Amino acid sequence: MMQGFPLVRLFTVFIMHELSLAMSVKDIVEEAAAENNCAEVKAVNIAVGEFSAVSIDSLEFAMEVVKKGSSFENAAIKIRPVKTVFLCDECKAESIMKDFIFKCSACGSGSVKIIAGDRMYVESIDIKSRE
Repeated sequence: MMQGFPLVRLFTVFIMHELSLAMSVKDIVEEAAAENNCAEVKAVNIAVGEFSAVSIDSLEFAMEVVKKGSSFENAAIKIRPVKTVFLCDECKAESIMKDFIFKCSACGSGSVKIIAGDRMYVESIDIKSRE
């Protein structure tokens, strides 16, 4: 007999990953704000690759939680999805992944490596400096 888990427990497992990522983003933003004598953080721009195992919805929720009481509490959180891009070892063409199929769209080879879309990172932080 297979054991099932209540939906609440499954959601908790998924959000915990994004919560730790959001806390790392908070550390990055607060460090950058302190180093740049920041008066106000206006926006935090985050790139999330579709093959990064990060749920954008969960990350948005987690960012709203961790920014409370921080130096960027009123900042806009902008999350940009990034497509997964392959580089073919055979023909050196770049292809965008479709339907999670690891195959070059130019020559059909399966000898590809991911060159974009497998990471999450802070792209930029829009700040207002103190005069």
